[in-house]
Amino acid sequence: MTTLSIDADISAGTDLLGKHVSDLQSGVIIGDSQIVGTLKYLSDYTGFSGDPNEQKGNYIALHCTSSETVDSLSVEVINGTVGHPVTLDGDGIAVLKIADKVRQKIRFAAHKDDQTVTKTFDLSGLTLESEV
Repeated sequence: MTTLSIDADISAGTDLLGKHVSDLQSGVIIGDSQIVGTLKYLSDYTGFSGDPNEQKGNYIALHCTSSETVDSLSVEVINGTVGHPVTLDGDGIAVLKIADKVRQKIRFAAHKDDQTVTKTFDLSGLTLESEV
């Protein structure tokens, strides 16, 4: 089965729902099972959601690829506000709201036929900037 590769290497000019990667984060490094770095605080991320409660906070942008062709890739913030995995678009980029770096985790999954491969990341090493 396939292996998943997760990184934060997203071009600085890529439109991430109206923001750029430099607006969201700095120094993000993806380890085997942990993500570290700084997530900046945004108070006006209207492109992220139509819900005003989801338009402020800390967000991370990650890129997911698989070692072979799969039926779909998905991502979920465990203990997040959505409550279920979301299928990624063809670019494999996910923008996720992180509110609790201790309770929340990020899980990516590759689905092919009747098999699923997952990769889960601990977020306790992140620094979540506060509202200024």
